[in-house]
Order: sequence, then C-alpha cells, then structure tokens
Amino acid sequence: MRFTTAIWLISFLWAQQDMATRLLLNKYDVRFWWLNLQVTHTSTQIGPSWVLTRLVVTAPSLDTLTFELHSALTVDSVVVNGQKLNFLRRGHTIRIPLNPQPTQGTLLEAVVHYRGTPPNSQSSLSGIFNRQSPSWGNQVTWTLSQPFGALSWWPTKQILSDKADSVWTFLSVPMGTRAGAVGRLEGIDTLSSTRVRFRWKSRYPIVYYLVAFAVAEYVDYSFYAQIPGVSRPVLVQNYIYNNPQTLPTFKGEIDTTAALLREFSIRFGPYPFWREKYGHMMAPFSGGMEHQTMTTQGFFTFLLTAHELAHQWFGDWATCGSWQDIWLNEGFATYGEYIALQALGTPSQARSWLIDAHDYVVSEPDGSVHVSDTLDDADIFSSRLSYNKGAYLLHMIRFRLQNDSVFFAILRHYLSMYGEGNAWLGDFRNVLEAATGQSWADFFQQWYYGEGHIILSARWNEVNGNLWLILSQQGSQSSSVPYFSTPVEVSVQRQGRPDTLLRLFISQPSQAFSVAGIGTVRGIQIDPNYWILRVVSSVQRDITLGVRSSETRSPSLFIYPNPLRLGETLTIGLPSEGHVAIYDLHGRVLHEMYADALSIEWRHTLAPGAYILRWTGAQGEAENQRFLVLP
Repeated sequence: MRFTTAIWLISFLWAQQDMATRLLLNKYDVRFWWLNLQVTHTSTQIGPSWVLTRLVVTAPSLDTLTFELHSALTVDSVVVNGQKLNFLRRGHTIRIPLNPQPTQGTLLEAVVHYRGTPPNSQSSLSGIFNRQSPSWGNQVTWTLSQPFGALSWWPTKQILSDKADSVWTFLSVPMGTRAGAVGRLEGIDTLSSTRVRFRWKSRYPIVYYLVAFAVAEYVDYSFYAQIPGVSRPVLVQNYIYNNPQTLPTFKGEIDTTAALLREFSIRFGPYPFWREKYGHMMAPFSGGMEHQTMTTQGFFTFLLTAHELAHQWFGDWATCGSWQDIWLNEGFATYGEYIALQALGTPSQARSWLIDAHDYVVSEPDGSVHVSDTLDDADIFSSRLSYNKGAYLLHMIRFRLQNDSVFFAILRHYLSMYGEGNAWLGDFRNVLEAATGQSWADFFQQWYYGEGHIILSARWNEVNGNLWLILSQQGSQSSSVPYFSTPVEVSVQRQGRPDTLLRLFISQPSQAFSVAGIGTVRGIQIDPNYWILRVVSSVQRDITLGVRSSETRSPSLFIYPNPLRLGETLTIGLPSEGHVAIYDLHGRVLHEMYADALSIEWRHTLAPGAYILRWTGAQGEAENQRFLVLP
C-alpha cells in the first residue's frame, strides 16, 4: 500500500476483540471463501448478501465457530453443513455453538446471510467507502481493508497466517456499472433489467485483507503483456472511469505496466498470478492498495504503479506473518520503485529517488523498522520507517553483497520458499545467511530493531602521496545504537589522476586507515553513492595526520578496489609487515603471502565469489578481517 497523503485505517475494531475470540478463531483454518454480494456505486449499503466459508477444524474439537463482522451489520441466518443454526452476536463477532462438536480434521461449510450499512461510511476508519471523484466526477464504492477493516463489510477471519486456498467474489451491481475484484472474470450474468452480476474467481492462496472489490461506471481497458518464464501472455485488465478524458490522461502510465511486469519478473521470478491476470480498478483516494491481482489506485504514476505491482510478489505472494514485520511487504515494495527506475528510468531519476528516500529517513534521529505496536496504524504504515527506511535496509544489504546476481537470487529464493504463505523477519534472515555463509545478526540488531542512523565525520591528510584517514561515528539515537558496523565508501579526488573509490569497514567509534602511493589528494567524499543511512557532519583536512610517529603505526588494514574485477590488481594496505591470507567462506586457506611493506599488490586467480582477507602482524597482533568480492 502506498499513500501520497496520510490515510490510516481501522484498528480499534480489531483491538476490541477479546482473547477468547482470538482463541476461537485459531481453532480452524480457512480453505475457501465465496462472497456473494449485492452492492451499488452510490452507497456503502450491502443488500441481502451471503459469504460461504469452507474450513477445516484444527483444534481437538470445536465447540463454537466464530467469524468477525461489525456489529452494525445485521445477520439474518447462519447455515453450517446445510443446517440452519442459532448464533450469538458479541461485539464484532458472530459465534455459532456447535453440537455435536466436530473434531480435528473435520471439514465444515458455513454460510452467513447478512445485510446493512457499515458505520462511518464516509470516514477513513471503515473498510468500505463511497465517494465521488473530485477530479473526474465518478461515484465509486470500493473496499480497502488493510490492516483490520475487512470485518466492516464481510464476515471473515482477520489473522495473517491463515490464507484461504482460493476465493470467489460474485457482485450483483446496477446495470451500466462494472464491478472489479481479485482473480479472473469468469462471466457476467444479466439478473434483471436493472442488475448484472460479475463473477470473479481466484484459485491462488489469499489473505483476508487482499480480498476486495470496486464498483463504478467503468470502461474495461485490457491488453496482454509478454513476460519471461511463463507459457502465455499475461492479461492486464484495467477498470478506468467511464469519462472521456480519464483513459487518455493515464493510458501511457497504465501501458507501462507491461514493461514493469517484465522487469520485475526478470529480477524476482515470473509474476506469480500469471494464470489469472494483473489489473487496476480506480477509486477516489490518494494512493494505491495492492489487492491481489487487481490493485486499487486513485491515479497512475510510474512510481505508484511500480510500488503496487512489486507488492504482488512482496506482500501478496509472500505475506508478512505479523504486522511487526510489515517491512517484508512495504520495505520491499518501496525498494521496487528504485529497482523500476534503475531498469526503466534514467540514472538521474534513480539517484534522485535514492537521495530523497535517504534524506527523508535521516530527517529525524530516531525510529525502528520493527513495529512495536501492531494496533497502531500510524506505526505499522510509517512512511519514513516501514517504507523508506525499510527500503534502505535492502539497499544496504545489496551494498554489503556487492553482487547483484547474488542479491536478486536471494530475493527469488525467499519468494520460492515462502510464496503462497507467510514469512517473518527470521525467515528472510535465514535465506540471507544461507546464501552468504555469514551471520547477519549485528546488521538486523542495529538497522532493523535499533533506531537511528550513522553520524560520520572524517579527518584526512596526504603526505608524500600516502593518504591518512580517520573516520569517526556515532549513532543518531545513541541510547539505542551507540555506533554501527558497516562498510562505507570513500571517494578520493586525486590531482592529475582519476578519482578512486575506497571501500572501508567501520565498526568502532573511531578508526584510522592509510593508503600508500595514492598520489596527490585534492579532497575526499564520504559515501558519494548513498549506499548507507548517514549524516556526514564534517570532512576536514588535518595536516598533523601521518606526521606523528604514533599515527604512522596505527592505520588499519584496507583493500581496494573492492569488488575486484577480472584483470584488476588488488592493492592491500597494511598496518605493518606481516602475514596475509585469503580464505573462502568455509575457512579454507586459498592463498598466503608475507608482506614486508605497508602496501602490496596482488593479481588474483580465484573464481568469482566472496572471500575473506586476514592480516597477522609480525609480532602476532591480528587485524580485523576484510571481505573481498570477486564478481
């Protein structure tokens, strides 16, 4: 979901459900939903309708079958396995006593007949809306249920970890209107001289908040997109306001969906719902919502369309198992905007997006990507944290890997592992660690659970063609993260020679580095490519560096260039003479040498991959290892 203005959804309804209700809901798994609704484009009123739920009992026995439904909606009857049963309304629930009690593994089919008008239908606190487009004049009824608004318009179970295997959405609407929903349009039936029924069916697993519809006077603008990895073109079906200027205004942006489908399929794996469709249905709100196979959007821009489409992989196919881990949905979809610009935009557009996201995140000193209060919509859907800082976490992971082939392979493997189901932070971390052979515990502790960003300062000097550099850092929210461990790039501008880019690793409040034979230095720039979340407080030349004998013995180990490409020579700067060894990620020694100078060069003969370079001083003192990437 992406909003251009702050629209927060209902959470107090869900919060009112007591623990007993949550326990009852967890006694069964949903297999199938069939929504048969009578709705109109002129109000949020739900006419006589019914929802069928097919489920399996998972508890040893089930004494009370429970659904969530707002108390303002009237329940006319409940039928379970063909038998009409009594029911109770308690808060925003329907409770159906079962006698005899079905046991574990029993399949049940429950039909709830209901009707009514949800309260506050003009408020953003409801899961169903009716408004007139201020730009185009079209009247629209639509739903938007994330995170807890589904109970406002249909009897459901709002638990993320319980996906239905499939869903049918049948919508009876006024003649002359169209009703969009998830899945494939199986048919349109004429019910009378005044009403038609749209039959949408989806056979993919789906979570409750991605079930949706919209009804208005639409035109159907559809086309097909060729994407790699699937056997036939994918239908792109768009319900656009039936207004002479609406489609001409947005057609160019809508057509870009085909290119986005192709580019995302190359990087993330084939569009997961290709057997049905991808599409859009317009509604008058300021943003978009990634309803599975049929996104609801208020308008069309490149970034909004890219964001919602990326959600089809990250959020719809693989869904966060807890709102605490909304990063797995929103952070990934937001980074999809940057990936889309890299693929289809210009380098300057991609850089501008990155700088804007970076500056937004560091505009405040605190804030964690991890959501502590899952009943607070503003916390869950924080644009600065869940979206933009979440996106930057992926950007920093990509920076550490220094290998886009590995980065996107990790994303594809994550989707292959958790697609059609749910994932938590630990699941993604396990995929990342298995692919790299490294622990990422510190990274997530500092950047995901921790608050803030790095505040960096640099002092440098050049003496006789040798660069001396001290990097100092502190966390912007030092009570949470005093300092960070991260690689950082330093661009060195040299007189009469091309600029060079050093990749250093910092893990202490202050660290010293030296680079021998670099030439005359005109200046340095910290993180010029915006790979990390940082504020650079100062960069100053300090003419005392490299002069005092104590400093000449203190520089740290460094290597550059890194990554080291085929044919390039690696320069290794050493604190003093000593032993240099290169290991693979399993700890095997692949190359050894003894260095009797502060700077040595090595032309590699190793296969592409990630390696560890370690120095041991002549007196046995050990320096922190450095990761070396050979793409």
